[in-house]
Amino acid sequence: MKTTKQLICLLLAGVTLFSACSKDDNETPVGAPAIEGLEVGANNNKIAHPGNDLHIEAQITAAANIKDVVLEIHPENGSGWEVNTTYTEGFAGLKNAEFHKHIDVPADAAVGDYHGHLKVTDQNGRVTEAEFELKVEADPTLPSVTGFEVGYGNDLHVEATVAAPNKIAQIVVEVHGNDFEKEVVYTDAAMVGQTTYNLHKHVDVAAAPAGHYHVHLKVVDQAGKENEFEEHFDKP
Repeated sequence: MKTTKQLICLLLAGVTLFSACSKDDNETPVGAPAIEGLEVGANNNKIAHPGNDLHIEAQITAAANIKDVVLEIHPENGSGWEVNTTYTEGFAGLKNAEFHKHIDVPADAAVGDYHGHLKVTDQNGRVTEAEFELKVEADPTLPSVTGFEVGYGNDLHVEATVAAPNKIAQIVVEVHGNDFEKEVVYTDAAMVGQTTYNLHKHVDVAAAPAGHYHVHLKVVDQAGKENEFEEHFDKP
């Protein structure tokens, strides 16, 4: 009798364990977030310049929805320029998002080797991190821009003073946001080959829906060097 009871208990325990395992097998765990296509610097050259913008771009996916995105940059050794920024606007609650930021590099940023981290946390608390190396270099021959202004009226007004010691090859204006993107390349005879130029353009954005937009101004010189700057505007 005792042996029979023990056998029944073992059988019941096996059924319970099988049921638990079957239940777990039917529940597919949600994967961690993914970071793909990370680009750091112009043409992914992983170089930043004091007093300019640093372009960082990546595609983010999170089956459990994004909670936040954190960007960290710190010097490899000693002290220097540091970044530690948490982004939620435009990311929180989404399954897919494009991380496309232009980070201001201070004019007094110490040159040297830096290390970066792009971290995505989903709403289940899972974290995915992509690391990158970055070099801060001074280059006085890079194209530069002052007085960069944008404004929306009947169209998008773009204005800036451009300087390029190696002479201007082309100027590119890109507008993106709210699933709208437009790029215009300017190679006017009045600007190509010049070391300074007062840019004053009007871009047709009538097809863009109401919302917040980023405007990127990229200057490419005749030595193949380029520099990019960012502004924003709202379309009512």
